[in-house]
Amino acid sequence: MIAELIIPIEELRGMLRKDGYYFRMYKGKQIVQRCPNRKGHVKTEAEQANQERFAAEYGRPT
Repeated sequence: MIAELIIPIEELRGMLRKDGYYFRMYKGKQIVQRCPNRKGHVKTEAEQANQERFAAEYGRPT
């Protein structure tokens, strides 16, 4: 959904409330989008391997 803002506000970014929507700019237009719902998501083997690889390379030593 494209949103038109009132004059004092030029742009919004991120979530304003915990209502499931967030604001962003896309190609110079203000966009309102629904937040993705990741509840119940089961990671694939590729996702798990990618997270482990990322953690090994960029994670903090414990």
